[in-house]
This record gives sequence, C-alpha cells and structure tokens, in this order.
Amino acid sequence: MALDKTEAILLKSFNWSESSRTVVFFTQKFGKLALVDKGGRRFKSKRGRVQSFARLEITFYNSEKETSGYISDIDLIEQFSLEKDGSLGRLSYVSAACELLHQLLPEEEPQEMLYTFFCKFLSLSDQMEKTHLPALFIIFMLKILSQMGYQPSFSYCAGCSKELKAESKKTNFLFSPSRGGIICSTCQTAGEYYIHLSSENLKLLQLMQRSSLNEAELIQIGYQQAIMMIEIIEEHLGFQADLKHRLKSLKFLEKLKNSQLLN
Repeated sequence: MALDKTEAILLKSFNWSESSRTVVFFTQKFGKLALVDKGGRRFKSKRGRVQSFARLEITFYNSEKETSGYISDIDLIEQFSLEKDGSLGRLSYVSAACELLHQLLPEEEPQEMLYTFFCKFLSLSDQMEKTHLPALFIIFMLKILSQMGYQPSFSYCAGCSKELKAESKKTNFLFSPSRGGIICSTCQTAGEYYIHLSSENLKLLQLMQRSSLNEAELIQIGYQQAIMMIEIIEEHLGFQADLKHRLKSLKFLEKLKNSQLLN
C-alpha cells in the first residue's frame, strides 16, 4: 500500500461497525475521497480524530486492490468553531455546503481551486455577521455551480440568449429549471414548468451571481427571499445535475425562521 498525505475537510461519514466508519473527505490533492476510518469511533484512538468543520492533514494508505484506502494519521490545521452570534444558522449553512459538495463532486478528481474556495467560505461563515450569512451561502452555491458547469442563466434567455434586464418594468420573469434559466416571452412553451421571479429577486440573483464571497456583506437579503432563491437553485440542480435530494441541513432553518437567531 502506498502512503499519501493531503489537506482535507470532512464532508460526510457512514458508520458500519461499533468502532469503524467510512469517511468522505474533500481533499486538496485528490478531490472527493472516501477512506476507511478503522477504530476512529473509539474515544481511546491513538491517533488524531476526524473533526467536522475543520481543515485537517490526513495521512492514509491507498490500496490498489480495494475500493477505499485507510486513514493512518490525522492532524488538525484549523478549526472553524461557528460559535459567533447565530451559531445554529452558521451550522446549518456550513452543513448544507458540505452536503452540496458531497452530492456534486466527482470521485477522486482534483479540484484544488474549488477546495481553496471552500476553505474561504468556511472561514467567512465563522466570522461574518449573521445577517450576511444567507447572501454568503447563495453566492457560494452559485459559484460552485459556475465552476462545475451547472451555472443557471439569470441574465440571458436560456432559449435564445436574449439579454433580460431585471431593471425593466416587467413585474415577473419565468425561470425554467429544465432549460437552466430565465425564459423570454418568445421562447415560453405552453405546459412547461416555470418558477415565477419578481424583478427585485431576479436582480438580486444577478448581483449575487457576479459577486465574490466577501461582497456578501454588501448585499441586503431577507430570510424568506433567501429560502426562495435556494429552492430555485435546488430545482435547477435537480434537472441539470440530477441532484437526488434537497439539502436536508437547510430544513433546520425553517424551525428557526421566526426566532432571533436568523434575524
């Protein structure tokens, strides 16, 4: 067995015995990688422990005869505590980001730029004021889609490529998840499934699509607006990327929507 080392972030784990589990990482060198964590569930494990929401350095044995390698050692590089004001909301958004990457990333395909981008998202989720977290997460989603080839078209008709300006007096625009974007009146088809978007919400989506993660602090977006926009992106992914499940981590936000934790 060859011994490899890489920086990594935990995406998901699957327990399969009282002491062991399979852990799926997003690694800096190898992309998404599933490894066997033998004995890792024991509290008296002699090596470092797998931690969520942290940059880790993992050493592992990569077997050519088996589908998964084995973790040999783990060192903590940086822990994102998510303990600032609105910690439950922070936890939900970061968990949803891990869930999204687990569903979309291909197996063992290096994505070093995307890994660096994910680290920055985690850092900002840990430090940014809670009122900016919805915009931060939506920008993260849109950038991930763009980098992986699933970018929705919010500025041009997905049928004829005609530019559609949200500044116009038109009160509603139609978004087609199956066609991957906004559809102009000429390209609309009877019986096709559309999601209605107000001019204001389309303008916000256009803005966030071209914004950086840091610029989330400059964007004002309400909680209900954010949920609606996330649902549109999930619908888009269901058609364009065969996303099997809605992001379960975000369901917890529904329980918090009337609390001060998200306001």
